[in-house]
Amino acid sequence: MTWRGTFGRVRVYDDRVSAETSYERDGLVPVPMDAVHGWRIEPCDFDAVCVEFVTADDTFRVLLDTSDERVAGLALRRVLGDPLPSES
Repeated sequence: MTWRGTFGRVRVYDDRVSAETSYERDGLVPVPMDAVHGWRIEPCDFDAVCVEFVTADDTFRVLLDTSDERVAGLALRRVLGDPLPSES
């Protein structure tokens, strides 16, 4: 998805997830999925949500349209397990 000048993509496969984002970054970066110890979906704005991939050192946010929130949550839960508690 391209949103207000940022780019983000989450791909969910049967046994893994890959993601990349430029949100809050200097450029497009891959999310280091091997280092991710949790995930959650949080509101980012009135018309977007963020999939947050949490590592020990950082949180990588990938923007999604609000209409994609439910399907993204179901797919991520299937591969990564239950999400972390909400921060809000």
